[in-house]
Parts: sequence; C-alpha cells; structure tokens
Amino acid sequence: MAEPWARSALVLLSLLLAAPSAVAEVAVLKSTDAPGWRPALDALRKGLAGQTISEFDLRGDRAEADRVVATLKARPGVILVAMGPLAAQAVREGAPETTLVYCMVQDPGRLGLLNNVNAAGVAFATPVKNQLAAFRMVNPRGVRVGVLYGEEGSRFVQEAQKAASVVRLAIVARPITSEKDVPQALRSLLTGPEAADALWIPPDPLLLGDETRRFLLAETLKAGKPVYSFSPALVTEGALVSNGADIPSIGEQVAELVGRLAAGDRTARGAQLVPRAELVVNKKIADKLRLEIPADAIKAANRVF
Repeated sequence: MAEPWARSALVLLSLLLAAPSAVAEVAVLKSTDAPGWRPALDALRKGLAGQTISEFDLRGDRAEADRVVATLKARPGVILVAMGPLAAQAVREGAPETTLVYCMVQDPGRLGLLNNVNAAGVAFATPVKNQLAAFRMVNPRGVRVGVLYGEEGSRFVQEAQKAASVVRLAIVARPITSEKDVPQALRSLLTGPEAADALWIPPDPLLLGDETRRFLLAETLKAGKPVYSFSPALVTEGALVSNGADIPSIGEQVAELVGRLAAGDRTARGAQLVPRAELVVNKKIADKLRLEIPADAIKAANRVF
C-alpha cells in the first residue's frame, strides 16, 4: 500500500495535469490605432493585471494583419484579442484553431464569428431597442424618428422597425446608395406630410464621413429638430443625445472573457457579451431647440453637456 504522502502527491499531480494550461500570452491585434479605443485597452490591461499582454497595430493593412497572425498562431497557449473587423477577420481566416476574443466589431455575424466555437466577443453597440427607449426618455414628444441608411445600416433599421411599437415610436426610413443621395433623402425626412420629429444617425459608414456628418447635423438643426446618435462624439458636435457602448466596459468584459477562457470555461466559447450603455445628453442643443428634457432623463445621463 502506498504511503499517505505518496497518495497525496499522486492526487496533486493528477489535479495539475487536469488543470488548463496557463496562458503564455494575450496578444491584442488592433485593426488601427484608434484613440477612441484606448479606454477599452486600459480597462483590459487593468482587468488582466499581471498577465503578459502584447499590442500589435495592423495599420488598416490586411497584408500586415496576415503577417502578424501567422507569427502569433504558432505561440503555445496564446489568446488573440482582435479589435475591429480587419483584425477579427484575419484571425478567423488565418488562425481558426486559435482562441479569439473580438470587440469593436459592428457586425460579427457577417464575419462568421457568432458560430465560431473558438471565438467569443463583446458587442460594440447596445441593442437598438434600448437606444430607442433612451431617445424617447430624453425627448418624449419625438415620436416619429427619421433615419437614412445604406447597405451596412440596413440591419439597424430592421431592428428599429421591429422594436418601434414596443417603445411607442414610428420609424420613417429612407434608403440611400451613396453620400450623393443624402441631401434629397434628408429633405424628404425633414419636410412634408411624413416629416420626422428627429433624425437618428446609426453607425452606417455612408453617414459618418466628415462632410456628410456635418451636413446632417447642420441641416437638421436648421429645421429645428434634434439628432439622435450611437456616439458621444456626435453629441459634442451637435446631436441631442447618444446611447451607445461605454467603451471602458468593453475592455472590462474582454478581460473577463479572456480570464474565463484561460481557466478552461467552455461556456465562454461562442459567448457575446453586451457592454454597459452610456447615455450622453447635450442640454445646450436642447435649449436651442426649445426642448425640455425630463429631470429623470438628466438624472439618468452619464454625461451632460
């Protein structure tokens, strides 16, 4: 019969062999070095204090992305954190067996990430229904919400149309195929029998170019109507309200997923977490438009300009 110390050693050895391997490295692949993502990176590093973390700026270059992924996938135990669609797609295609945690990706389904057993992620936006409810809280009289959208914005509009009745809003949508369509489509939203009470700017690239974005904000303000947005940056530029992802919370939740995956938690695979929302209100714009924001909405706001 084995001595008690020997049996204890065997038990300890079996536990060590059964335990998941320690993560050798967490490599963060940034599609681009976007300053707005830095709070998420800072929160990620804080959440993984003591862990080795490397950052790689892909500079928006797919060839560079492929090179970096090819180098990293050979490292044992590495977990790749992809920020932005370029990085996520490069990892999915170039290192499909490597554990991936993605964030800052507007449409993970389109990149084949949602059904990937080796991938988990954090959404880049709060649910559209929640955004609309927040807009209604800030501007209760704005019941007809106009929106322009291109191909990439269509899914947001579809979600909004499904959720509209729940939050007691009507969505007035106008499709566009290029930035040249914006002036005429906007006029149809701001005037006439189907005029909207407010304009919603979703995260559609056709609406976010500098010239187009400024045109939308200026013309809507001239018409005496507010703009709703997903981004606090647009609130600083003249939108009335935004309800979007709290960027530091994305980093916190990425750190949580990395920790769970490193510990062998298989339920973390395929998971997509929703970040906390941040409500930002521009009271100066409200005053210009002679809109009275309810006290409860001001109290609920994370930031008020």
